[in-house]
Amino acid sequence: MKILVGGIYHETHSFSNVPTDIGSFRRVLLLEGEEVVEKLQGTVSEMAGFVEGAKRFGFDLIPTIWAWGVSTGPVKAATFDYLLDSVRRTLEQEGQVDGVLFALHGACVGEQDPDGDGYILSKLRSYVGEDTPIAVTLDFHANTSDRMVRIADVIVGYDTYPHVDQVERGLEAAELIVRTIKREIKPVIALEKPPMLIVPYKQATAAYPMNELLILAQRCEREALSVTVSGGFPYSDVPETGPGALVITDNQPELARRLAREISSRMWELREEFLPRLPSVKEAVTSSIESEHWPVILADVGDNIGAGTPGDGTFILQELIDQQAEGAVVTIADPMAVAQAIEVGVGKCVNLNIGGKCDRFHGEALDVECCIKLISDGVFTNRGHMRDGLVEKMGRTVVVEAPGIKIVLTEIKMPPWNLEQLRSVGITPENEKIIVVKSAVAFRAAYEPIAKSIIEVNSPGLSTVDLKQFDYEYIKRPIFPLDQF
Repeated sequence: MKILVGGIYHETHSFSNVPTDIGSFRRVLLLEGEEVVEKLQGTVSEMAGFVEGAKRFGFDLIPTIWAWGVSTGPVKAATFDYLLDSVRRTLEQEGQVDGVLFALHGACVGEQDPDGDGYILSKLRSYVGEDTPIAVTLDFHANTSDRMVRIADVIVGYDTYPHVDQVERGLEAAELIVRTIKREIKPVIALEKPPMLIVPYKQATAAYPMNELLILAQRCEREALSVTVSGGFPYSDVPETGPGALVITDNQPELARRLAREISSRMWELREEFLPRLPSVKEAVTSSIESEHWPVILADVGDNIGAGTPGDGTFILQELIDQQAEGAVVTIADPMAVAQAIEVGVGKCVNLNIGGKCDRFHGEALDVECCIKLISDGVFTNRGHMRDGLVEKMGRTVVVEAPGIKIVLTEIKMPPWNLEQLRSVGITPENEKIIVVKSAVAFRAAYEPIAKSIIEVNSPGLSTVDLKQFDYEYIKRPIFPLDQF
């Protein structure tokens, strides 16, 4: 049994001014051919689950491509062409396969096709024909479309946010596709989506109200092959945007629809509970300074790198300076400041112009008098539950110190999902008083075990919790909370 495997994974922020081209993937993770398996087996990734599935269920892996990019603007048409041509060439060389296992995000937007994941699936279907089963995994923030459901035979989404179950979901998809190929099951999929949007900050699966929906999904799964609850990605301006409930049964379409409607209806009933209520930047910084127990984690929700922001927001840094905070750590993506600091050199002091350079949403650039403490290549390996074993590259990285504040300047924005990010540049997170993370929820996998308290901050930015700040053009209306019901 031969199964084609790979992944094209991008969470697209429609309002970002940073286009997504092939370089966007190369800077983060782009693997082709055998290196897909070699580099990803044993890591916390869907591919590691596919590899384990091959061992357990007895099939041969035909690796194609693994493209993973940090959230930015819509994907260029030429980029899709490059990635999908790699898959097509592999298939032409290999000949007929028995199935396809592919990792997608579910909130990918393309220049030529707003339903980016649906487009990828349509190309995969054209390559293998109508009779070859296709199974895909999706991120928890997927904006799942009816088109995706029509094309795929199996869709399995993450159960966790922070995302720590990629291996399990990859293995689950592998098992279901093997059973489909052997004709032990005939999967049918139902998708139900309530007319609402949920900001990422309120999608944490261990917290109410999302945890209630996951418990309901587990109960429904007793009658089904698989049940997926997705929170959606509200910063993608496409008709499919929004959360959903997806149920797969063994040739029982009415049961699938009933269970999906039950979860979707409960999600709609809880809609008011999903509305965010957060302290202002000033209130959050004051609370962190006054705390007697450290470290305090300040989550810069408005500059959530994982959701497509530039990571150079300065609102919290400015407030820390204004309130004369002590023992604070802030990470800022700013290649210009990095270059200037490197030119000055370790041990020297300089006035650096930091942050606020990418757009008008994340604050002004700040002139900060600071001393250069360390210069690094910015490469580290993740350890722990999230993305364990995967190598990350922040580009050239500099640690500078201003009065009371360590600032980590990176060339490439990097979501704060692993403590090794700070440890790799000589900072011990457990020993700091205040740590600013540009994230909404994903940071919790790493930082929750060491935090004495966590404060999510109502900061401005492209991932603001106030969705009414965006000029949506293509999203389906009416939709909560943008419209009255």
